[in-house]
Amino acid sequence: MSASARDIALGLAALVLAGAYWALAVDLPISLLSDAVGPGGVPVAIAMLMAAAGVVLILRSLVGAPREAPPSPAHGRAAGLLALLVAYVLAVPFIGYPMALGLLAGAIALYAGARSGLGLAAFAIGIGVLFWFGFVRVMGIPFPAGTLFGGI
Repeated sequence: MSASARDIALGLAALVLAGAYWALAVDLPISLLSDAVGPGGVPVAIAMLMAAAGVVLILRSLVGAPREAPPSPAHGRAAGLLALLVAYVLAVPFIGYPMALGLLAGAIALYAGARSGLGLAAFAIGIGVLFWFGFVRVMGIPFPAGTLFGGI
């Protein structure tokens, strides 16, 4: 199977998965205590992003020049990213979401080949602040601070 055909299949699978996720998200029961976003707000946004990624992948495969398949699977890189994600999940209860998100963003950038230094630190801090601002200030959804800072 060519790389383009695999990309189209992956894009279609992403669309199917996004549709199923959307269907589950809109069926979440609404509580009297829910906010304006509702219980399905974030899952619906994730489903929309997943569908958009699937469409972009399909369009890129259909419109772009055919490309060669990678010479060997990159399982080692995927395992490294999975390890970073596991470390993030384990760190969130201790250091809280904003700091964990910043550290995760910085670690992924470093893992992808970014040079360490002031730029990388500014990027990581910026991601943590951006997510904190978007959720806490704009949407009014509090971020747990973590046990290190007296939160949950």
